Amino acid sequence: MPMNKKFTLNDLLLYLYNETKMTDSVLIQKAIDLDWETEEEFEDLKSAVTYFDKLLETPSEKCVQNILMYSKATAFMQ
Repeated sequence: MPMNKKFTLNDLLLYLYNETKMTDSVLIQKAIDLDWETEEEFEDLKSAVTYFDKLLETPSEKCVQNILMYSKATAFMQ
């Protein structure tokens, strides 16, 4: 990849999750360090990922109870 390449959000997301090749990782990190727009996009992406991770929901108590009741009711069939 050329040094002056603009990285896409997909490139930055892959980098964030350590899914890029070592050579690409070096170039992306350099771009983050040297280009304020890339750094801003990367920081925004990191914030969004953190926000979405916090949104992960757990099932309601009613849902858990329904699963347990179903499991109990069908246990004798096995």
